[in-house]
Amino acid sequence: MAVKTGATAELRLDGTAIAKVRDVSITFARDALETTGIGQSDRTYAYGIRGTTGSGTLLYDAADSATRAVINRLLSDSTSTNSISMVLDTNVAEGTLTGDALLTQAGTSVSVGDVVSIPISFTFSGKPSGTY
Repeated sequence: MAVKTGATAELRLDGTAIAKVRDVSITFARDALETTGIGQSDRTYAYGIRGTTGSGTLLYDAADSATRAVINRLLSDSTSTNSISMVLDTNVAEGTLTGDALLTQAGTSVSVGDVVSIPISFTFSGKPSGTY
C-alpha cells in the first residue's frame, strides 16, 4: 500500500491546483436522529442528513496565481459555489474527492522567520464525488 503524504497531495479550486498547500482535510458527518417511542426505556436512533466540510492551510506566495485567486474569491461578494477537489495522490487515478463548495472562512497568520499562512474552510453543497 502506498503511503499518502503532503508531497503526493494537492487541493484544486475550479480545476486549478493551488500549489502552496501545507495541509488539507475533509470531514464527513451524519446526523443521528432520535427515534425513541413513548414508553421505551432506551433511546434509539436512525441516520439523518450527511454534511461534508473541509479545511486547509495555504502558504501565501504572491507569485502563485491560484493562491491569489482563492484569497480574492473569499474577499469578493460572489455568491456562487466553487468546485473544490482534494487529490490524495497525483500519481494515481483513485483518491480524488470533488464537489461544489462554499468558501466559508479565511484568516492569516504571520510569524517571524516563517511564511504567511492562510487557513481556509469550506462546506460542500451536496454530496462530493470520487473514490478513495
